[in-house]
Amino acid sequence: MTASCCMLTPHSYVLLSTDADSDTPLNAFDEALRASGVANFNFIGVSSILPRYCRQAPLREVRNIQEGSFMYCVMSRIESDTPGATISSAIACATTTSTVGCVAEFKGHCSGTEAEREAIRRARAMVASRDAEVESIETTSATHVVTQCGCSVSLCLLLY
Repeated sequence: MTASCCMLTPHSYVLLSTDADSDTPLNAFDEALRASGVANFNFIGVSSILPRYCRQAPLREVRNIQEGSFMYCVMSRIESDTPGATISSAIACATTTSTVGCVAEFKGHCSGTEAEREAIRRARAMVASRDAEVESIETTSATHVVTQCGCSVSLCLLLY
């Protein structure tokens, strides 16, 4: 017996990073999303695979999606309530010409440059494990120095 169902396959992705500070970790996360204009979506986390022909799109593509919609994404998120702490999040999207693309995330108490470097290393390793070569790598990162409760978020939003 063959099962039949509707499968969603993204045609493009949007990368964005943002950060904020507030009185609670949840409010810092919400403020960061508000600052980037994507707070009014319901995020659903997915694993780190992009279809072969999926390509990067500008953030303005998200503006056409109805608020309250489900938004599939790969998310890197870090929060801290230690004043003065530096926190960073990053995502790297590696595309190939022969197989699927790979999305790697990283978060830590480091600079955005360090976070991006580690996300790139991870994305390259994912592609290599598929016996493929990287065609291109796009990255995004955010760094935040905590005042009260800080949050740094990097997202790869999948568009259908």
